[in-house]
Amino acid sequence: MRWSVFILATLVALAFDASLGTILRIGESQPRLVLCVVVFALLSAPRVHAMRIAFLAGLLTDLLAPVIRPDGTQLVVIGPWTLGFALGALAVVPLRSLLYHRNPISSAFATGVFAVLSAVVFVSVWVLRMLVLGDETPSWWPGTNAGEVVRQAKSALASGALAVPAIWVLERTRGVWGFSTAKRVIPAVSREMP
Repeated sequence: MRWSVFILATLVALAFDASLGTILRIGESQPRLVLCVVVFALLSAPRVHAMRIAFLAGLLTDLLAPVIRPDGTQLVVIGPWTLGFALGALAVVPLRSLLYHRNPISSAFATGVFAVLSAVVFVSVWVLRMLVLGDETPSWWPGTNAGEVVRQAKSALASGALAVPAIWVLERTRGVWGFSTAKRVIPAVSREMP
């Protein structure tokens, strides 16, 4: 896997989400292209790189997509998406053996699972931060925590729908990513015919 291609694709996806991503908004749910890129990499890259992929993409998301506070200020908190992407990766990597990873429909399912788990951790970290610091309000204030989970779940479904065309396009660039296509051969005793 070429890390430079992954980092560039993640940065392009984050830029798309911040600028043109609002065009794809349906109601209050906005799909996120960065989730599609991460799931594509998780389904195709070697398993040993899965957590590195998730942590790096989560860190870039935390750094480059700050939370807009109710008073209009920006707040960068490292952790909510980083930990969320890690949990999402822990769920998607075991799904690799069950899903045909070159099929956009199965990749959309994996993106939905990844997005829901990431969103739950995102909200949990913000609630924990609010409880520890006491005076901090979450980014979705004056809404409720459960309302934010529902909003994030709707966005996860929208990201799963966006994954169908996004994964199809990313499949066309598979050669650039440098994913290994060799399968491991396990030697076994062959049967003798009587």
